[in-house]
Amino acid sequence: MLSKFFLKEVETIHNDTQSGAAEIAEKCLNTLKNECLRSSKRLDRIQLTKAIQLLLDTHPMATIENALIPVFLRLIQLIEPDGIQNGDPETTIELLFATRREQMRIGESNTIEKLTKTLQEKHSILTFSHSSTVTKALLKLAKDGYCDKDIFVLESRPLKEGEQTAFLLANLGFKKVHLGIDFAINEFSKQAEMVVLGADTIYPSGQVLNKIGSATIAKLFHMRSKEVIIAASPSKICLRSIISNNQEWNVKIHNRKPKEITSFSAPNLDIWNKYFEIIQPKYISSLIMDCHHMYSPISKQITMFLETNQLIEQIKSFKEIWTDVKFK
Repeated sequence: MLSKFFLKEVETIHNDTQSGAAEIAEKCLNTLKNECLRSSKRLDRIQLTKAIQLLLDTHPMATIENALIPVFLRLIQLIEPDGIQNGDPETTIELLFATRREQMRIGESNTIEKLTKTLQEKHSILTFSHSSTVTKALLKLAKDGYCDKDIFVLESRPLKEGEQTAFLLANLGFKKVHLGIDFAINEFSKQAEMVVLGADTIYPSGQVLNKIGSATIAKLFHMRSKEVIIAASPSKICLRSIISNNQEWNVKIHNRKPKEITSFSAPNLDIWNKYFEIIQPKYISSLIMDCHHMYSPISKQITMFLETNQLIEQIKSFKEIWTDVKFK
């Protein structure tokens, strides 16, 4: 049986609406690691699968899957007879999770470095909500002395993550940081020369799942013939879609808490509060991932990236075990 500590941590992750995708993925890794350490003498495949399922259901993010897939497969091997042949289970588990965390951080670091170099020559940049990847690149841009830029930040509702981004950037020495509500997009898109967005999930088809409002922003910049850049680490690619041979988004986006929108209620009042939506690839100019800058059509570039890094064959070997776990 899963511990009450684990179930409480899962609930906390589910209610976390402030952290970025990479941060949430690390929290999922830590939560699973702690549960494994609590039960290292009695690891059970059924309970492990249930634990993975609960973590997957917290947020519809590929990053969580990509964090957990390799760890899950290795843990399954450890459960087998003589799985842990040298040393104690706790040390093996700690090393396993530490290695996966480091792998993910390297991909994120490379993406931030590549994005920073790309933004050096831009004069006015718009971003939306709070992408940890984009924000870290802008922080590095300022640190490296490229402050002669107007930064436009669009707020996102209902949780005002854009305010967090603007606050972090405002005291860094940029020429000017402009913060506006999401409906300022028409005016801001006239002034900013390009937009850079993060991503919660990237599909091999080129579809990008991101914060609600992102699709409208991308469409408007595309209509104005301005650059739309998506910046995301390799952990944002949806491996499940490759395993299932479904290259597009097929996971239901659940409604979040109605009280985030309003405290009022009425018999015929429907409160719509979904956090995510899909940006279609035709509106995306390029994708920055790891050390690569992939230009439209990005679907072909993503496929080449997966093949070059030998990820497709590796993913196929995961299929038999991983299909035990499914989104609800």
